[in-house]
Parts: sequence; structure tokens; C-alpha cells
Amino acid sequence: MSFSLRFGAKLGRLLAGASALALAFALLMPGAAFAQQQGSISGKVLDPDGLALPGATVTIASEGTGYSRTYTTSANGGYTVQNLQPGTYKVTASLSGFKATTRDVKLTAGLEISVDLKLGLAGMSEEVTVEGAAPLVEATSNKIGGSLSGREIEDVPSNFRNFTALTQLIPGMTPAAATSSFEGGQITANGSPAQSNVYLIDGMYNNDDRLGGSQGTQVRVVLDNIAEYQVLSNSYSAEFGGGAGAVVNMITRGGSNDFSGRVYTYYRSDKFNARDHFLPAGVPKPLEKTLQYGVGLSGPIVKNKAHFAFLYEKDDEDYSKNKIFRGAGGALTPDFVGPFEVRASNIFARVDVQLTPSNFLSLRAVREYAPTKGEGFPESTETFDQQGWEEDLDQIAALTLTSTLSDRASNVLRFGAINEQLNTGRQAYFDFPNVSGIGYDGRNPFSIGQQNVHPSYTTGQGGTGTFTTIHTYLVSDTFSYFVPELWGGEHTFKFGGSFSLNRDDPRQGFDSGTFTFDRDLAYNPANPLSFPSQFTITVAPDAPGFGGLQAFAYDRRISGFVEDKWRASSQLTLNLGLRYDRQRMTPASTKAFAPRVGFAYDIKGEGKTVVRGGIGRFYLFMPISGTINQFNAKVVTVSPSISITSANDVCGCVLRPSLINNSQGVPGVAQLSPAAIAYLNDRRASALAGSSFNNNPRLDDPNRNLAYQWAYSLGFSRELGRNSAINVDFVGNVSRDQTGELDFNAPASGILPGGARPQARGFDPDSKLIQGAARNNNFTRVRVLTSSDAYDADYKSLQVGVKLLPQP
Repeated sequence: MSFSLRFGAKLGRLLAGASALALAFALLMPGAAFAQQQGSISGKVLDPDGLALPGATVTIASEGTGYSRTYTTSANGGYTVQNLQPGTYKVTASLSGFKATTRDVKLTAGLEISVDLKLGLAGMSEEVTVEGAAPLVEATSNKIGGSLSGREIEDVPSNFRNFTALTQLIPGMTPAAATSSFEGGQITANGSPAQSNVYLIDGMYNNDDRLGGSQGTQVRVVLDNIAEYQVLSNSYSAEFGGGAGAVVNMITRGGSNDFSGRVYTYYRSDKFNARDHFLPAGVPKPLEKTLQYGVGLSGPIVKNKAHFAFLYEKDDEDYSKNKIFRGAGGALTPDFVGPFEVRASNIFARVDVQLTPSNFLSLRAVREYAPTKGEGFPESTETFDQQGWEEDLDQIAALTLTSTLSDRASNVLRFGAINEQLNTGRQAYFDFPNVSGIGYDGRNPFSIGQQNVHPSYTTGQGGTGTFTTIHTYLVSDTFSYFVPELWGGEHTFKFGGSFSLNRDDPRQGFDSGTFTFDRDLAYNPANPLSFPSQFTITVAPDAPGFGGLQAFAYDRRISGFVEDKWRASSQLTLNLGLRYDRQRMTPASTKAFAPRVGFAYDIKGEGKTVVRGGIGRFYLFMPISGTINQFNAKVVTVSPSISITSANDVCGCVLRPSLINNSQGVPGVAQLSPAAIAYLNDRRASALAGSSFNNNPRLDDPNRNLAYQWAYSLGFSRELGRNSAINVDFVGNVSRDQTGELDFNAPASGILPGGARPQARGFDPDSKLIQGAARNNNFTRVRVLTSSDAYDADYKSLQVGVKLLPQP
């Protein structure tokens, strides 16, 4: 259920200097990783006989905010206006001796509209207004994708009100269902891995740098905050990069000259669901409910000059499932209902200001705090004490300065910062009952309590935890220049550059140890059959703060592009571009140039039937999780593992632990005894004092390349009537140099007794991965992040879509 309510000169010189610096930045900097995804309006001003009118004044004014820009037509009567925010505009052309003409235009994200204005001779009527709408067919673009308006977003059902469900309306997009409104679903675009998608908020980068696009946005944009939703799935221009899948842009709600408010709620409950057929008789139906509610306000700060928008949403979710252990651990594992709980708060703020007639400033900020208890717990084999907790704080701030430098030139300069603090692990690493991470908190890791892993269940108070801090800082610039006559046509050139720092500093890992049992028997010191068979723990040098196993990952990304939208004739448009991407984490890729070529041919010149096609190369940045995973798993490690079995339990005390009760007072949990703790403290000091070789390392192939994809398409768009059009496209891609982990030490035979495998000479004869004394170590798995033909993939499809304009 949801409802909404509506209520009723020095600076210019300073900004001009800033724009000049930005222009120099764009021309000198070798890259642009982030797309603007703003719209553009271009066309010609003509007299009654269709002849060009140079020197005419063209004013573009936003109906909602009053923001405006003014241009003078060139010698051929042409004009172009780049970098416009989505919205409704009045395009007015005037010239002395002629009637002023106004055209109403609806501009959506990334839309390129051609608007020709014919001026009549001056007479009784001084102004003519022509109603207009967003065109059903883009006559000058070869990109493939789609968008949803605010009305469609509100009207289309979306499971858990998660934005990923909306992509199923775009041809070529296959969303995976979200399990909650908080947990983002995944999107597969034209067969490409979900990791290769790029997510934007108002054109600003908003990817999860830790995992890439596989988990959706870094900072969640709630559904009621999205005014428009745009997806580019194939044949997009060189301006877009950093991924080989879809580009997903969420346009947020902004303010206008009228105050507007939103109050809404959404509720779902298990009371409206049927009882699970497989739920045993007499067992209560597990709890499942979602309560979301929010309030928003937008309006003017200064009419026609400055506007704001604000939205707060609270998301409370409870999901549970009956966990059946079938008596595996006796009284230690009774059947019970396993809960998953989310308590999330999301705050959004937006401010837009027209600083001068030529400079427009936009600010965006989103903050979400989301503590959860028991993620994945309802479906796991964990007992209540092993419930995992998570504390997640996501923040993004973006500043954009859009400047009109002349009648032909404009510039967009962006700064952004994204931060995530993600604390996950067992309850022992949080301030109970609050979901507030404390790490070791000065405690000896051996004294916290250990995880007890049995074949059919896991219990115990301790285990592992990870506190991850992600920082992304970025700057990008795009310069646009309109040339009305060159090589027999009009050209809109774009040059761009960007730079980003992407880092995890540091990730803190925690480990209190794990007992492994060969049987499901609850631990009993009087029964040798219930004893653990192994104890393992990873130890690390003492560290400030939380302590723990520290890992660092630093990445630097530089990209650049140049492109030309060439109106070769009134019917043919060529879109030409070249892009370059460079990533510090992938030093071998020094030739990552990505050419892109596309065309759009308006068959009759009426904008109703367009044939389009294109081909291009797209590179994918590797998420920094690859480096994080390798940090504490190097060949020579600063965080060695201690493994105790019956063969090396020198004190005879580690595998004869103390018996404790679980949190419900039931005995059967193993915990290290004081004698075992003292012994392991000595083993820890000895392990940290010398060089420790990791027999299960994770390494990076020095010859690894950036993954890339060739994407191509050919199709047409045809307007069927005033309110509908059909799109038919043949779409394909060829993916190469895809990246993944392979076990380089997995021979078909020859594994040594005890499970060890041959030394490094068997899988690394040239010493590229392992050097020095470590080559004499016997390794088990040697996982290497590498580019491999095993991950190559091809995709082909015929996509058909129907576009309908919403009825008033």
C-alpha cells in the first residue's frame, strides 16, 4: 500500500576561470570513466521558406525550475545545447522581424532531440507555441536500451520495491529476483556477467568497488526517490566505460518552483500468505513482514534560481524460516525458527542552483545505515549462537558544475566521494545486543570462543569476522564543442577525462579459531567419539584499533575518450569514438584502446523509421576484492595459520577442549582450555617470529589483462502511431580475456602422501609466481587470478520491444 500527498559579476568571472581550468583538465587528462547521461537538444532556426536564419536567439528554459540558457544560431542556422538535466523545456526562437516560436519538449535521460524551429514573418500574432513530447524514435542515435518514467516506476509492480525488478521491461535484461528491498538483486545484460555492469546516480559513478556491479549500487537509491530509470544495454558511445555490461542510471527527484511533498508506506505480512505445505503440523508459521515508510519534501530555495529535494525512508524487515536439524546434535540442535532482521535508514538530499546564466551547480548526497542480524541464517545449518551480524554504512556525495562557455562550447566538471564501512561476522565481534562492531576489543583471540563445525550443523560462540572500509574518490570532466559546418556536415565533438582512487584501507579480519568434528555428536569430554579432529586459526601481528588481520588494497583508474556525433546529412548520423582505460590493479593492460562506431539512418527524413547499428569494444575494470583476497594469502604471509591435529597436538590439550553451554544453557560446545590457550600463545609467537610459507596461496598472474568485450548490433525503430513505436535489434557480443581464479597446482595425478602436491617447479617452472626459498615448499591449492580462455563467451539474440507513451 502506498500513497502520496502534494503541497500545493564576480561570481561569473570566478566560474569562468573554473570552467577554463576544467577545459584544460579535459584536454590534458587521458580519461573519463564516468558518463554524464544528460540530454541534448539541437536543430536549426529557419524562415518561412526553409532558409537558415543565422544570429537568431534560442532560449532553453525549464518549466519546473525556471533555469534557462540562451544561444545564438550559427551561419547555417544551427544550434546545439548539451548537458541538460531531464525534464520539460520550452525552446523559444526569436529574431527581429519574425514571430517568436516556442516548442514544448520532454527530455529524458540521455535523450538526443532534434528540434527545428520555423519563424513566420512578424504580424498580428507575435508568438506561436507548439506542443511537443519526447520522440518515440531517436533519429540520430544507435544506442540500445530503454527508460522508465516516474509514472511508470510508480505504476509497475516491483517485488520488495527493489529497482532491479524494473529492468525486466528492457529487452536483453535479465534480473535475478531480490530477496528483500535491502538486498539488491542482480542484472544480466545480453549474457554479460553481472559484475560488468556500471551503476550511476544522476550520471555519477555509484558502483560497489569491492565486488563490482554484481551487487548493484554501492549506495542504495530507494524506489520513491527515482524520478526516471535509464538502461543502456548495447552500442553506447565512448563516453561510457569501466564496464562491459549495462549502464544503469537512476535520475533522482528534484525540486521545482512549487513545494511538493510525499508521504508513503508499504507493508507486507505473512498473515496474507498461505501456510507452507512442507511445514510440519503444529509448528507456527514463520514470521515474514516488511514495513517501509518515508517522507519527502521538495521546492524552491529561491524561485527560478535554487531548489532542493529531501527524502527519508525507514525500512524494517523480518524474515524467518523453520530450521530442522532432525536431532543431529541432540539437545544442542532443536528445531527452531531462524530469523533474519533488517533495520535500515536512508537519507537523500539534493540541491540545484543556477549560479549565473551560464553556470549550473548540482549537489547530491545519500546516506544509508543498515544493521542486520542473521543474513542467510534462515537457510543455513547454523545454530542460534552462530548467527552472523552485519553493520553497513554507505555514503555518497557528488558535486557537478555545468558551464556554458559559448554558443558552441559547454563543460561538465564532477567531483565525487563514496564510502562504505561494512562490518560482518559472528556476534562475538559486535556489541551485543547492538549491531556495533568492536572486533577483538582488546581480547585474546583464543579466549573469545571457537566455532564448532559438525557435518550437519555449526555451533559455538566464535569464528571469523571482517570489517571492510572502502573509499572511492573521483573527478571527471567532459567538454563539448559544436561545429556547424565541417567535412560536409555538423559535428558535436566531446573530449573527456577522469581519475579515481579506489581503496580498502585497511580491511580488518578476525579469527578465534575453529574446531572440526567428524561426527554430529555434541562434544562430551567423557566420550572420545565426540572429540574434535582438528583445530585451525589464522593469527596476525598485533595491530592498533580493532586489531586483527589487516589487508590493504589500492587501485588507481584513468580513462579517456574522444567522440564525434557527425550529422553527415539530414538523414544520416555517424557516431564515432575512441576510448582508453587504464587500471593500476591490471598493469599488463597498456593497450586498452576501445574504438566504437555507430550509425543511424532516418529513411524518409521524418524521424519515424530509423535503421541503426554499431560495433565497439568495452573494457571492464577489476573490482578491488581481487587484491584484498590476495593480501593475507601470499606465499610468504604475515598472517600464518596454525593447524592442530592428533599428530601434532604436543600438549595433548588443544583437541581435548573445555566443555561449555550454549546461550540456551545446553552443554555440548567445545572451547579452548586455559592450558590450550597458553600453548597456542607460544605457537603464535613462534609462527610470527619466522618466515611462514602459505601452502594454499592466492596469487595474481603478472600477465593478466583487462577483460573486454566486442559488442555489435543492427536493427531498426519504427513509429507505429502517435503513441507507440517498435524496436527490433539483432544484438551480440564476444567476451575475451575474462578474469577468474584457477588452481595452477591441480595435476591429474602425482599428489604426494598427506595431500601435498608437487613443489613450485611443477606448475611455475619460470619462477614468475613463486621465488626464493618458498619454491621448496609443498603446496596444495595455488589459486591464481588470471585471464583464461576458459571464461570466453559468445552471445547472440533478437530483441523486440514496444515503446508506449503514457496517456495523460
